[in-house]
Amino acid sequence: MIEGYLNQRAVWKRKIGSNEYGEPVTSSKAIKVRWEGKRRLVRDNQGREIVSEARVFCIETVKPGDELEFGGHRWPVIAVSTVPGLDGKEAHREVAV
Repeated sequence: MIEGYLNQRAVWKRKIGSNEYGEPVTSSKAIKVRWEGKRRLVRDNQGREIVSEARVFCIETVKPGDELEFGGHRWPVIAVSTVPGLDGKEAHREVAV
């Protein structure tokens, strides 16, 4: 249902593990998104209040700790909410960056 509105592209850099030095190992994938640059206050996984610079809609399994590259910048994913469809299954995700 939301796929028709995902008319922008971002690069999703997700953490897939750590190397022998404890540094994150990532994989990259271009995904369709709807990017809305709007500041708002959100809570991260630890419950801290952080200012989010944008709200991003997507259907990929983006999670906190990942990064999205958009508009020449890398944005850390702060928080993710899943949005159910009318059938009760996950329809899309709302990502705070």
